[in-house]
Amino acid sequence: MEENNYKGIREQLKVSIENLYMGDLQILDAIEKGLQYKPKQMPQVGYQGVIGSFSEDAATRYFKDQDASYTRYDEFEEVFEALVRGEIDYGVLPIENSYTGEVLEVYDLIGHYNLYIVGEEIVRVTHHLAGVQGSKIEEIEEVYSHPQALGQCKQYLRQYPYIQSIPYANTAMAAQYIEQLDNKHKAAICSEKAANLYNLSILQRGINTKSNNYTRFIILSKTMQILPECDKVSIAFTTKHESGALYHILAHFAYNGLNLLKIQSRPMKDKSWHYYFFVDLEGHLEDANMLIALGKVSKESEYFSILGGYRQSKKVTY
Repeated sequence: MEENNYKGIREQLKVSIENLYMGDLQILDAIEKGLQYKPKQMPQVGYQGVIGSFSEDAATRYFKDQDASYTRYDEFEEVFEALVRGEIDYGVLPIENSYTGEVLEVYDLIGHYNLYIVGEEIVRVTHHLAGVQGSKIEEIEEVYSHPQALGQCKQYLRQYPYIQSIPYANTAMAAQYIEQLDNKHKAAICSEKAANLYNLSILQRGINTKSNNYTRFIILSKTMQILPECDKVSIAFTTKHESGALYHILAHFAYNGLNLLKIQSRPMKDKSWHYYFFVDLEGHLEDANMLIALGKVSKESEYFSILGGYRQSKKVTY
């Protein structure tokens, strides 16, 4: 008798969840396809930067147990475009740093392209000041690096007000550029690996302001991929431009006992003072409370998309 009642309750819950999603069956279809995913053999992986970049480090760490091949791209958007064209199976991109915050360009590209987050990797970042062989700190007039790296080393650079900070596409690409220039008055902020690869001398080690400096990278794919160990869900939505709209949406997470890990807003390009909201939640897309909450959010949003369900990167403790 108890067993029959239990099955009845489960069936009622299933019907309730399906009713919540009745207006957006594409969401259920995407989740279903994600649950049927089979790991890809010998994947093609793309990242932004050159050999020696932190993006390459994140890619090789994440796919270390697979026979993956790697392709580098100069720009973030080139990685997205390669995924859409099917040139690569996965793209690895930085999404946020523990000190300087979000990589906003990547958030904007996620909002523009119809891709899914299928994993993440956290990399510890240590920056060094590197110049050509024989150069000295006192001689440096210009330093090149990614804007995030320059921001993470701002306190150190303040000691040298005469050094001009020049943004560059990538830390390792900056190191490569300094090697090509072969100018003792120019330097790069990069990793030790990049300095060694491009024959640069490390002029000062560990110049980032915070020693516990980490960057979170996301792994993107054309298809949703949901495994049993997935414990994180990312979504994007827009709200009605009225009082309390965001509050009511966020309340659904609290009512269903979901831990909200992060929320980020980005302006919509075609509507002034309207915003996309990107939210990370703890949980699995097969969990009933997750589906109920997302069903409610979907109905109350002007735009709604599940960006993916994936396993959180291991907590870094060192």
